[in-house]
Amino acid sequence: MPVPYDGRMLSLVVVRGPDRGRAFPLPDREPQLVGRSTEALELSDPSISRRHAELTPDDGRWTMRDLGSRHGSFVNGVRISGAVGVGVGDRIRCGDTEFLLVEEGVAPARAIDAGDAQARRIREAGSRTHEAEEAAVVLQLLARAAEPVDRDTLLGECARIISTHLRCSCVALRAVDARLEEFVAPSLGRELPPTVPFALVRKSIVDGEILAASDGALSLIVPFGAAGGTRGALLLQRTDLSVPSDREVATASRAADLISLALTARGHREAHSSQERLALIGETVASLSHSIKNILQGLRFGADAVDLALTRGELAKAQEGWPVLQRNLDRIQALALNMLAWAKARPLEPEASDLNALLQEVSELLAPAAGRRRVGVITDLDGGLPPASIDGPAVHQAVTNLMLNAIEAAPERVGIVTVGSRLDAATDEVVISIKDNGGGIPESIRARLFEPFVSSKGQRGTGLGLAVARKIAERHGGSLLVVSTSQSGTEFALRLPTVHAHGDPDDTRAPRGIDPSEFGWRFE
Repeated sequence: MPVPYDGRMLSLVVVRGPDRGRAFPLPDREPQLVGRSTEALELSDPSISRRHAELTPDDGRWTMRDLGSRHGSFVNGVRISGAVGVGVGDRIRCGDTEFLLVEEGVAPARAIDAGDAQARRIREAGSRTHEAEEAAVVLQLLARAAEPVDRDTLLGECARIISTHLRCSCVALRAVDARLEEFVAPSLGRELPPTVPFALVRKSIVDGEILAASDGALSLIVPFGAAGGTRGALLLQRTDLSVPSDREVATASRAADLISLALTARGHREAHSSQERLALIGETVASLSHSIKNILQGLRFGADAVDLALTRGELAKAQEGWPVLQRNLDRIQALALNMLAWAKARPLEPEASDLNALLQEVSELLAPAAGRRRVGVITDLDGGLPPASIDGPAVHQAVTNLMLNAIEAAPERVGIVTVGSRLDAATDEVVISIKDNGGGIPESIRARLFEPFVSSKGQRGTGLGLAVARKIAERHGGSLLVVSTSQSGTEFALRLPTVHAHGDPDDTRAPRGIDPSEFGWRFE
């Protein structure tokens, strides 16, 4: 049975999702809209529809109804239809966001999962109010620590949470240098107040002890961090001079421990990421330098051949050297475009497009390249193909990369490249197939085929074409797969959503599944 709110203020607390840790009061007699429209609760979860659900007070109780959302609304794990009564302790899920309905100032009346059950046992074993408040602080701090924010933003958020729960002023001080001579306060965003006892702050950090000082206001100094990493202290201040309670000391100490762990983990990740970035930069520079050198050598050879022929007045010889220049100009243009696409992806602008027209355009554009190798290009297009929701220029580049690869893989004079299109009704996707009759993909690189700078064309390839093509496909919600490869040829399939499957790019996306790694814990 739903628990009536009896005139007391209820709140929706976000326990999972992008807005985790936030709370939304539910004023009496004021319906609340859950969604992403301007009049709804301020949520950032893109899997929530613009008008997802509505909470309405109804004669001493609250009811909830789904407003025809794309992915439905759930109460305690059950999808609702029509108006359903809700009360304190109920869990409400919309998209990726899960709320817990609580009564302000009162612990939840029931526990739904193991975490809540454990929290209930702790409260029953000791001081109910103090333990519950400490647990609430810890949960909010854990939620903030799991977010991908910089250390100063994390410290500022942690100070705000502690200040709210302990009802006192809290400032997070971060040491700028290892000698602890200068501090900044990310939570303030301005200069530090002159009342900060810096000498005691330094002593607290060095000794690793919690200190209390009184100079017109009581200050509780709680150190965090470790030598060699980010160090600092939480400075709690209040105007009365009463001795800090056990609750305040325990909560602040637990908060400092969590901050220390979060900062240490960030330091390890940043160091590891920095090493990976340096290694990747070195590999990238080496690969690009090698590709550019080969292209320049081709350009130099072609230019020398044309120059020598013109000097001797042999126009026929000059005409033989010109295709060499053309091929290498095409290669360096493709390299530049793929480098831009891989390094910095521009925002997609999907719209309903005729894929058959795009395939025909790319085939005509690459006809000279196929002609130079005397490779035939056959189009087998489905005349009833529905429009696809794509960014035209991006998909044009992906198809160009695939067709160029096929043309270069096909044998000269007898090579055939087949470009086809069809509708996969089962998945509501348009499938573009590009097939050649070359020698297939070498076994040694098949597992790494879509990695950048991996190529089967030796010095003629840059290794970016397939990587860029797959990236474009996945950004559209599609895929790029190798259908088959053997000594008689290779076939790729580029799958893209139809307009019906993709919908408006501003529409609500589907909720994602929960990856166990998101919890930040490992269960053994």
